[in-house]
Amino acid sequence: MSFDTVDLLTGKVFQVTWDLGRRCNYDCSYCPVTRHNNFSPHASLDSLKKNAEFMFEYISAYMEYRTFKVAAITFTGGEPTVNPHFMEFVKWLKKEYQERYKHKWSARFSVTSNGAMSEKNASAIADNMNHITVSYHTEADDKLKSQAKKRIVQFNEEAKARSEFNLSINVMFHAERFDECKDLCTWLDERNIFYVPRVIGEEADSPGSFAHKYNQEQIDYMKNFWNKKNANLNKDVEEANQLSAVGKKTSEKKKLGMSIGRPCCGSREMCLSKGNESRKSTFVDFREFKGWHCSVNWFFLHIEQETDKVFHHQTCQAKFGGERGYIGRMGRGGAEIMLKKLREQLTTGTMPTIICPKHTCGCGLCAPKSKYKDKYFSTIDSHIDKRVFANTGDADAL
Repeated sequence: MSFDTVDLLTGKVFQVTWDLGRRCNYDCSYCPVTRHNNFSPHASLDSLKKNAEFMFEYISAYMEYRTFKVAAITFTGGEPTVNPHFMEFVKWLKKEYQERYKHKWSARFSVTSNGAMSEKNASAIADNMNHITVSYHTEADDKLKSQAKKRIVQFNEEAKARSEFNLSINVMFHAERFDECKDLCTWLDERNIFYVPRVIGEEADSPGSFAHKYNQEQIDYMKNFWNKKNANLNKDVEEANQLSAVGKKTSEKKKLGMSIGRPCCGSREMCLSKGNESRKSTFVDFREFKGWHCSVNWFFLHIEQETDKVFHHQTCQAKFGGERGYIGRMGRGGAEIMLKKLREQLTTGTMPTIICPKHTCGCGLCAPKSKYKDKYFSTIDSHIDKRVFANTGDADAL
C-alpha cells in the first residue's frame, strides 16, 4: 500500500537536539569535518546558560498550543560529554526547569554519546538524565570500543535499577565490518538491550564518499530486521496492508544506505495512510516528501552552539517559504527577534505551514505530514490548536 499521509502515534514529544560543539574523541571516516574535530574550543558555561534561556522560552511558546505538552531535550555533538562543563550545566538546567517551567510542561533530558567515557561520568549521567543513546562505531580503536561496551553494561544495570533512566543503542553498520556489527547485535540481544541498526550515509544529500555500499546479503539482513519489527506492529492488520520494509532494489543509487529505507530514529510508531487504508510502522520505505505539508516545526528544534544557529530540524533544515536553512542566530539579539516573531504568529493566527523543500526526508520523517492540505490539517487536529492557522489563508482547510 502506498500512502499520502503520516501521523505520529507514539513519542509525540517536542524533540530538542542541542549540538554542544564539534569536539570529539573519535575520528570516524564517515563523519564529516562539519560534524566533528579535535580542536574546537569548549562552549563556556555562561554561553550554555544564556542559550538555555532562549530554548526554554521557545519551547514554552509552542507548548501553549500543543496537545501533548512534553519536551525531550537531547545533547549531541561532536561528543557532548567531553565538554568539561557538561554535567554542571545539566544540573543547572534541570534546576531551572524545575523552578520555572515544570508547571507548564514536562521535560525529559537525554544525551547521545559514543559511550567512551569514565565509569564516574557514566554514573553522573545516569543520576541526572532520563536517557542515553550510545552510538556504537566499530571503526573506533579497540580500546575505545572496549570502554564503550563496559559503559553499555553499566548503563544497562543503571536502567534496571531505576525506572526514570533508560538506554538505547544505535549500531552504525559499517559495510566492511558488518560481521562485527552483527556480533554486537547478538551481544545486545543476549542482554536484552534495545538497539537500532543504522546504515551509514542514508541521507540522500550525503557526500558519496560517506555513504557505505552494502551487498545483497547485508541488505537482506537489514530488511529482515525491519520486516519482523513492523510485522509485530501489524498483527491485526491484513497482510495485504502490512508494510514491506524495503521496496524495489535501487541499483541506480549503487545500493547506498538511503536505498534500503529509513527507520524512525526514536523508534516512534507512525500511522501511514491513504484513503481508508492504514498501517503502523517504525520504518518507512518511501522518503520523497518534497512539496508535502509538514509539521516538523511543531515537533523539533535544533540548536548549534558552535555556529550560533537555530534550525527547526537538524538534518532537513526546512523552514517557512519552501526553503532550507537556519531560522535565526541566538547572539546579538537574535534570540529575542526569533521569540517575538514566533509569539506574534501564534497569537494572531498567522502561523505558516512548512512545505517540504527537500528531495527526500530522513530524521524527522515521523513528524505528521500529508501530500494534501486538507488531510494535513485533519491529521494535526489531535496534535495542535488549529486556531494558530486561522488567519493564514488556510482557514478553508480547518
